[in-house]
Amino acid sequence: MLSYLVIGLCIFLLFAVIYFSIKPISMGIEARRNNKNNLEDENFSGDIDVSEVENNNDKKVHISDEIIKLSKLKNEGVITEDEFKKAKNKLIN
Repeated sequence: MLSYLVIGLCIFLLFAVIYFSIKPISMGIEARRNNKNNLEDENFSGDIDVSEVENNNDKKVHISDEIIKLSKLKNEGVITEDEFKKAKNKLIN
């Protein structure tokens, strides 16, 4: 008889914990969704142009490729050190 009472009390406590934890968990999930939606709205509101950022990244990659090519030309003796420096400064600026 005592074991039934203990089992019943445990089940009651389990349901009580579940009942009182549902509201905070659902509020946390809702807050996370709202935060995610707000971040997406800020990113695509026109403040940041994604294509512009991609173009800048492409430009940096191309600049680094050109500097590598210039370095190879300098190492092969096709261009001088001064020509290399001038060309590199021109690419960077």
